[in-house]
Amino acid sequence: MRSGFMSIRSLLLAATFGLLVTGACDPVTGTGAGTPPDPRQYLKVDSATQTAVVTLIAGYPATDYQFNYDGYGNGTLMLKVPVGWQVTVQCANHSTVPNSCAVVSSATATEPVQPGWSTPDPQRGLDPGQSASFAFNPTAAGAYRIASLVRGSEASGMWLDLEVVQGGKPTLTASQ
Repeated sequence: MRSGFMSIRSLLLAATFGLLVTGACDPVTGTGAGTPPDPRQYLKVDSATQTAVVTLIAGYPATDYQFNYDGYGNGTLMLKVPVGWQVTVQCANHSTVPNSCAVVSSATATEPVQPGWSTPDPQRGLDPGQSASFAFNPTAAGAYRIASLVRGSEASGMWLDLEVVQGGKPTLTASQ
């Protein structure tokens, strides 16, 4: 009888441990690194009105490496947008430090490409738990970035590639 009790207890402990380990790597709940989510879920496109909405979650998931958008850092996330489309960026800060979202011309840029092409006060950033939106309408093809302009964030990997292209539909993809 005692050995039967021990095996049930061992099974329960093993199952609990398995759930804890699995939960520790869950990017949805932000409890571990896990596998970054499919970036396509963060882009909504309306071809009829030539509008797109991209959601960028700063510090997602909330892990030791917070300098990312939607779980991707250092330019592994790429947003392609056709000239003339209106793009709304929804920026939510899930990290433990201030972050922002801004369309910039290069890695050394300290200001958005145009006024209004960023969350409010992009050098100060959004406090943890805050969110903000902005819209931009690119008129010329070219290579840009969307980055956090809070000091040290972009250098830590808080940026994604933004390619403005002639024709097509917006896409959000990730390279590994």
